[in-house]
Amino acid sequence: MSQEKGELSMEPDPLLAQAVPAISAAVALYGADVLHRTEDAAASGAARLGQRLLAWLTSRRPDDTDGLARAVTDLADNTDGEDEHAALRLELRKLLRDDEDLRREFAALLPRHDPASATGDRAVAIGRNEGIVSTGDGAYNVIGRQD
Repeated sequence: MSQEKGELSMEPDPLLAQAVPAISAAVALYGADVLHRTEDAAASGAARLGQRLLAWLTSRRPDDTDGLARAVTDLADNTDGEDEHAALRLELRKLLRDDEDLRREFAALLPRHDPASATGDRAVAIGRNEGIVSTGDGAYNVIGRQD
């Protein structure tokens, strides 16, 4: 599906999928003050990354970040809000959509995650797992649930 310049895609963006949780962690830790704080070495990795991303964006595009600042402020008021997270994602997408250089530089700030790969008979490659991975003949797995 082709996309006109300036048009927002509804496809998931892997760059935003990595950036939004980091920025959200920083907002959860510092609230809207995250927009004006310097990087805090004591913050968790995700929150520190979120601080770095926000500081970089606001310094690179100071005239274009009013919407981002509003989204961060709204998220600070409701850190669990789906709409607030969506607004943050939308504002980031708007900032990055028309400037490939900015997008490339922003992507370089994020940690690289190489995709998992495996070769060979019954090989298993896991990038992220939240369940059972089982190989072998006659494997039997049980998941206990707590209610």
